[in-house]
Amino acid sequence: MPAQPKPKLNLRILLLIFVVLSAVATLANSFWVMFKIRKQELIENALEVNKAYAARIAASVEQVLRSDLDKLKYGSAVIGKTFDDKHSLAAETQRLFGQDASFNAVLIADAAGTIIASAPEDLGLNGRTLQHKAPLRLRTPIISNAFESMAGNLVVFISHPVFDVKGEYLGLIGGSVRLEQRNTLQALIDTNVRKDGAHLYLIDSARRVLYHNQPEQIGDIVGQGAIVDAALSQETGTLQAPDEQGVEMLAGFAKVPSSGWGVISQQPIENIQTILRQTMVKVAQGIAPLALFGIVLIWWLGARISAPLSRLADCAKRLDTPDSYERISAVPARYFESWQIRRALLLGATLLQEKIGKLNQQAQTDALTGLANRRAMQEILARWQDANKAFAVVSMDIDHFKRVNDTFGHGVGDQTLRTIAALMQQNSRSNDLACRVGGEEFVLLLPNSSLQTAAEVAERLRASIAAADIDTVGHITVSLGVALWSPGGDPISAVLERADQLLYQAKQDGRNRVVVEQALIARLNADAGDARPENAHDCA
Repeated sequence: MPAQPKPKLNLRILLLIFVVLSAVATLANSFWVMFKIRKQELIENALEVNKAYAARIAASVEQVLRSDLDKLKYGSAVIGKTFDDKHSLAAETQRLFGQDASFNAVLIADAAGTIIASAPEDLGLNGRTLQHKAPLRLRTPIISNAFESMAGNLVVFISHPVFDVKGEYLGLIGGSVRLEQRNTLQALIDTNVRKDGAHLYLIDSARRVLYHNQPEQIGDIVGQGAIVDAALSQETGTLQAPDEQGVEMLAGFAKVPSSGWGVISQQPIENIQTILRQTMVKVAQGIAPLALFGIVLIWWLGARISAPLSRLADCAKRLDTPDSYERISAVPARYFESWQIRRALLLGATLLQEKIGKLNQQAQTDALTGLANRRAMQEILARWQDANKAFAVVSMDIDHFKRVNDTFGHGVGDQTLRTIAALMQQNSRSNDLACRVGGEEFVLLLPNSSLQTAAEVAERLRASIAAADIDTVGHITVSLGVALWSPGGDPISAVLERADQLLYQAKQDGRNRVVVEQALIARLNADAGDARPENAHDCA
C-alpha cells in the first residue's frame, strides 16, 4: 500500500485559516447587524427631523397668514365707516400696500365684485371685476388657492369682508401674494433652509406648488402620490414612500390650519444610504489595524502550538458550557505550550461564565431602578417555596404617580422611581429583596419574617418616603399592603394577590398608609388567650 502523501497544511496554518475565517464571519455578521440598526436609526431620525421641520414651517406660515388676515380685518373696520369716501379707500389700500412686504397688491371691491380702489395704481385694477366670486358669496375671511390673476401672475388672494356699522355687507378688502416674485412667505421659508439634502415645498389644497427650493417648480400641479395625499389629509406625520418620479423619499409633513395648505419636507433615502456607507467605511478603517494586529498575534501563537492539542481544541469550541472549566482542567499539560494554552482557555472560560452570569443578573434586574424585576421575584419565590421558607410580602404603590408624569414629565417620574427604589433599599434588611414589578408598583420580600416585623418595616418605609424631599416633585406618599406566606398555606399567587388587595384597601382608606392582613395576628392573639373567633380574617 503506498504511503499517504504528506499534508501540505500544518497546524499553524490551519489554526490561522480557522481563526481568520471565524473573525471574518464574526465581523461580517457584526457589520451587517450594525448596518441594519444604524440604517433604521438614521431613517427614523430623518423622518422625525422632517416632521419637526415641516411642523415648524407650517406654524410660521400660519402665523404669517393670520397676521395678514388681522391687517385686513383692521382695514375692513376702518373703511366700513367710510366706504363711500373714495379718497379714504385709496388711502387705506396705499397704507396696507406700503406697510410691509406682505402683499404685492391690495384692492377693495364692492358687494357686486367691482374693484373700487387698489394699490399699486399702475396695475390698473380699478373698475375691473373680481375673477373669483367665492369671497363675495361666503362673506367670510378667505385664503384662496393659487390662481392666475388678471395681470397674468400666479397669486394667492387673502380677503376679509367689509360691513358697515349696521352690519350690512359692503364688499371686501383683500391682498394678493404673487408667488413668482419675492414675498413674505418665501422670505420666511428661505431663512430656514436646511443643509442636509432635504428640500421643502408648500402646496395648496388643489396640489399646486406655492413654494419650492427650486423656484421653477412654483405653480406646478403635483400628481397623485402617497406623500401629498397624506400632507393634505392629515394634520402632521411622517411617511416613507416614493414621490411622483418614483424616488423613495423620507418625508415629514404638516398642515397649515387656516388655509388647508400642506408643508412637506422630504429627502431621498439615498442620502441616508450615503451617510451609512461613509459610517461603515470609517468603522472598517478603525477595525483594520486591530484586526491586522490580531492576525499577527494568532500567527505567532500558532507557531507555539504543537500537534497533540485536539482535546484542548474540542474544549475551546464549548467554552460556554457549564462544565467547560472542569473539562479544560482535566486535559494534561505535559509541556509549556499546552500548559499556557490551557491556562488561557481556563481564563476565557471563567470570563465567559462571569459574563453569562452578569447577563443573567441583568435579565433579572430592573434597568431603571436597579431593583429585582418580576422575573427575579418569581424565581426567588419558587426557591423559597421549595425550601419551605416563610416570608412576608409588602406590596407598595406610589400615590398619584400619574400626576408626577403629567406635571413634571417622564424624566422627573423616572428619577422619582429611582429615589423610591433607593429608599426601599435603605429601609429594608440585608436579606430582604426589593423588586419593581410595574410602572409605579413595588414589592418587598422579607424572608423568615413575622407579620409584625414586616408591618414595622413597611411603616418605616412609608414614613421615610413621606418625609423625603424629592427634587422637583417635593413630597409624595405611598400605600402599602402586607401579607404573610407560610409553608403548607395558601398558594404564593394568592398571598401576592392578597397583598395587592390590602394595598388597594390602603388607597381606598385615604392613601399614605399601611394595611396589614390580620389573619395571622388573630391566630397569635388566640394562642395568647385572645377571645377572637378562629375564622377572623378581616383586614385593617
